[in-house]
Amino acid sequence: MPRLKSLPVSLFALCLTACATASLSEPDYTTAEGQLFGEYLAGTYANEITNASARADYYTKAFNRLPSDSNLGRRAITASLQSGDFTQAKSQARSLIKINPNESLARTVLGVDAFRNGNYRESEKYLGVSTNDPTLRMVMELVQGWSYVEQKDYAKAKALFESLDSPDIPFIPQYFPFIGKLQLGKLAALQGDTDAALELFTQVQAVGVAPVETVMARARTLSVAGRSDEALKELKDLSKLNGGFETGPIAWAIKELEAGRGLGPLLTPKQNAARALIEPSLGFFRRLNADDGAEIYIRLANVIDPESDKGALWLGNLMDQVGRNEEAKPLYSGIKPSSVYYVQAELSLATLYLREDDDDKALALLEKSYAREPLNATRETLGRVRIFRENYEEALPIYDALVNSLSEEELKLDVEPLYFRGIAYERLKEFDKAVADFRRVLELDPDNADALNYLGYTWVDRGENLTEAFDMIRKAVALEPESGAITDSLGWAHYKLGEYEEAKIHLEKAVVLTPASATIVDHLGDVYWKLGRFREAGYQWQRALDFDPTDEEEAMIKRKLDGGLDTVNLAP
Repeated sequence: MPRLKSLPVSLFALCLTACATASLSEPDYTTAEGQLFGEYLAGTYANEITNASARADYYTKAFNRLPSDSNLGRRAITASLQSGDFTQAKSQARSLIKINPNESLARTVLGVDAFRNGNYRESEKYLGVSTNDPTLRMVMELVQGWSYVEQKDYAKAKALFESLDSPDIPFIPQYFPFIGKLQLGKLAALQGDTDAALELFTQVQAVGVAPVETVMARARTLSVAGRSDEALKELKDLSKLNGGFETGPIAWAIKELEAGRGLGPLLTPKQNAARALIEPSLGFFRRLNADDGAEIYIRLANVIDPESDKGALWLGNLMDQVGRNEEAKPLYSGIKPSSVYYVQAELSLATLYLREDDDDKALALLEKSYAREPLNATRETLGRVRIFRENYEEALPIYDALVNSLSEEELKLDVEPLYFRGIAYERLKEFDKAVADFRRVLELDPDNADALNYLGYTWVDRGENLTEAFDMIRKAVALEPESGAITDSLGWAHYKLGEYEEAKIHLEKAVVLTPASATIVDHLGDVYWKLGRFREAGYQWQRALDFDPTDEEEAMIKRKLDGGLDTVNLAP
């Protein structure tokens, strides 16, 4: 098969059990203790449904009723930070630190607040205390390091950045030491030691930690040192290697340098402190699925530098990734057209709308964006929306123009426009042109599993070039053995050759890998019919109707349900 790019059950069951077994031993919610218990449970429920505001409200009420509970206070602070209410988080931190002076989250919140307000001695009082919490220790040391820079105490800042270590986590075990090296490079640049700064940036670049931030720090350092030509060459070489940056900070920097405007001045200590927290949020914690850690880092970064569009975009991406769409939307839409992150924010918002099946809103946003700034990235997204909406007539000219505008070198770096144009040709029955595009994709990228699968499946479905088609599909399966769509193609190839038992093995596996695909479930029904398992075939066809089949698929499935497989021309 070609690929195109509620309450938790346990909680619901618990509610049913509680209702069925209610007795006189049930908590009395009219007492203070009962209200506290209810509010705590409500906060836990709010946590389950990812409602940050409700969670913060409930935990705050619970902590207010039991201010001696340190664990409850920590939960209340976390919930307030995640709801974006830093004022409330500060108030809770002050209450918590009275009962537990060494509480690390309370110290972090109060230290960050002191730093952003320029109260550096107070900041050190809170952040300069050791903690066994490795996640918060990194925040405290990074922020305190830049607090020392603000005070011109460069020796202490350098010692702190050099001492950064990493939690014992099997993912880039030296991640935070290299984040420390990035800070050391920025500190050296601020002190005017350009060569030392560049050497440190080179070390960070070699391991791939914070790649864009490091590249931009290096370019900015060169530019401020009067070496803008070197900065421009490095950025252009990087852009060329990546197929050309149309938007974002690197594209902006290239334009600024080409116009002779330079990239100065260097970022302030507060801006650098915020960016030191932004990078680990998605670059480290999110990649480990440590969403709470990721959010705390980026929320604190945005407290330090509330004008940071990078912080807003990254927080929007995080909210988007964890399913908090309504929080992501205003973050994306709040980024102004003058920002270097504006196009990325619009594309992210459009993608979010698409995932919500709000295609009309996504298209309107993309059309407006493309009319204002006709970039390839926006044009490609417009084409892809039309592909997924099965509007191939409108998708084809978009991809045709896009492919024709790209050089061979650019296409080699990104074969997606060719691949999607091939899909449009195939769906419009222009098979020779489709085959030419898929073959070209495979010339440029021989291990492109999607193209191998799509072309192989198309040939199998048409009964053409079966030997080459099988080879392509088998290679695609070897490249992506967990893909239900590709495994389906292999099963369908055996089906088309009349090898029904072999087809059944692969199609049953494909359904396990991708259980909600109308096409795959429909194919399994077909092979069951061929094996004489008519009742099971009907069951699978009926299930396929629940998984949003195309109009053509739906019509054929209904015919099969009425009269069996023989009523449609599917037999090999």
